[in-house]
Amino acid sequence: MASRTAVTRTIRLDGDTDRALSTLAEKERVSVNFLVNRALRKFIEWDVYAEKFGFLSLPASMITKMMSYLTDEEAREMGRWAGQNLVKDFLTFWFKEVSVTTLVKGYPALESKYGKSFEYEEHVDGGRWTIILKHGRGIKWSFYYEELLRSVFEQLLKKEVKTERTEDQVVARFSAV
Repeated sequence: MASRTAVTRTIRLDGDTDRALSTLAEKERVSVNFLVNRALRKFIEWDVYAEKFGFLSLPASMITKMMSYLTDEEAREMGRWAGQNLVKDFLTFWFKEVSVTTLVKGYPALESKYGKSFEYEEHVDGGRWTIILKHGRGIKWSFYYEELLRSVFEQLLKKEVKTERTEDQVVARFSAV
């Protein structure tokens, strides 16, 4: 994703955009160049696709409240549906294939980084993978993510997965081989 080769390019910015970038850079103690690169990377990795895919921006509190109206079983069912439909469409749209690699390296990394749905961690030991989705939104979200992961692995990828859940995170373990 990130390239170590830098390219110099001159661009024109509106005055108010430049002032806002300079103020933000000073406040965050980074360079304007850093902010511009971060914004452009998000644009090319997420925004272009998210708009075409139909993503909506909603406050996390609203999404959490909506989930609270579901029963535990409805949260699980929504996770199964999302895993079999949305994740498949997401992977195909962004990466042009549904595979263990695109699932593990693409979907959670982008969804965590830009969608802010959860914190994502992974660990690989030999051919065994452990992925952690830490969402911090309660047990119904754990039911949702657990079923989402199970349905993706078992239905789409035809791989065995073992999951564990707590109130605020889901852990999935599987073999990549």
